[in-house]
Amino acid sequence: MSEDVKLKSSIGVIGAGIQGVCVGLNLIKKGFKVTIIDRDEPGKNSASYGNAGHFSPYASLSMNRPDFLIDVPSMLLSTTGPLALKWNYAPKMIPWFLKFIQSCTKKKMMHTAKYMHQILDLALPAYDELFQEIDVSGLVESKGIIYFWTKKDLKSRELEINIRKELGVKQQLLTPHEIHDLEPHIKKIYHGGVLYPSARHAKNPGKILLKLYDLFLKKGGYFKRENVETINFLSDNKPIIKTNLNSYTFDKAVIACGAFSKKLTDQL
Repeated sequence: MSEDVKLKSSIGVIGAGIQGVCVGLNLIKKGFKVTIIDRDEPGKNSASYGNAGHFSPYASLSMNRPDFLIDVPSMLLSTTGPLALKWNYAPKMIPWFLKFIQSCTKKKMMHTAKYMHQILDLALPAYDELFQEIDVSGLVESKGIIYFWTKKDLKSRELEINIRKELGVKQQLLTPHEIHDLEPHIKKIYHGGVLYPSARHAKNPGKILLKLYDLFLKKGGYFKRENVETINFLSDNKPIIKTNLNSYTFDKAVIACGAFSKKLTDQL
């Protein structure tokens, strides 16, 4: 694509969360004309407003772990466990769950982890590039993140440590004494832990998002507060995005609205 053509190209980004805004900013830097469309103002009542705010370059392991299946029954039966299921929805999940079981092999787990690591390894430099243009002082802590565990969880933790070591993730194993020195106010229920020194924490994810959004507007980006209802394509493959108020034609489209993306991707 020539530079002249690129400058004229328009991109429609559906979703004004951290993904949509960062995608929009990077596309503007590359010379595209970008419009973000969302039914709410950026960050309002969204996952990007109220999430944990971790920058987690170590989080390359997904859920398709062989040891995960052993824990599923007890998780489902526990009222305080991390996994909840609406039992009337279970029959619809059977085809997905069968595919998930097939993916829970060491070979497929490592395949996923390898490529997740390649993506996550780029995340911090990519954020640093954006943060050079906004003031995040007092909003981002670079102290690393500690995980700790009891002897009951030891086998699963050893699996994670070994895989991350194989991938080249920075990690430092901690003794109970070292954990106490770093976090003296935590009750001593742990038997071991690990520190991920390159991890960061956003003290206010919503405020960071709004600063990036303001930068997006200053660089010439557009925002439409409208509810996207459908997405289709013209004969020349250009996407048409229809909202409750208007219809927009772009050269390309990006769907970045989290859990609500399925409604649109099902139409494609």
